[in-house]
Amino acid sequence: SAQKRDLGEGKAALLVIDVQQGLFGKSTPIYRAETLLANIDLLTRRAHEAGVLVVYIQHDDRQALVKDSPQWQLHPQLRPLAGDPLVAKQHPNAFEGTNLGGLLQAQGVTCLSVCGLVTHGCVRATCVGALELGYAVTLAADAPSR
Repeated sequence: SAQKRDLGEGKAALLVIDVQQGLFGKSTPIYRAETLLANIDLLTRRAHEAGVLVVYIQHDDRQALVKDSPQWQLHPQLRPLAGDPLVAKQHPNAFEGTNLGGLLQAQGVTCLSVCGLVTHGCVRATCVGALELGYAVTLAADAPSR
């Protein structure tokens, strides 16, 4: 299929947005957190097996998710590989004020799959930002959370 051809040519990337330890300790629990983490793990493993770029994005809000703090770290159930890029952001749209666009362009990426936290916040803002930049965007079912 066209989708598999894109994946095989390295033109796709998977963005894993804000799956950070501090978001799992909030007073409002993450909906179906264990299922979410298992699904993201499956997505990232399949992406790696297909040679697809996996980019982990971490939010720094300078309050609850302070860069390099324990809360800022990726959830321990995520298993990034040594070559997976990490992008730190301070805005809901992961393209704003970061090197994400340049990183994807350098890899020839034209199609994005997106998963992570929080659907109505940073996931939505990044999807809209990607669409505005001309990327084809797929939001992974059962892997974003509210």
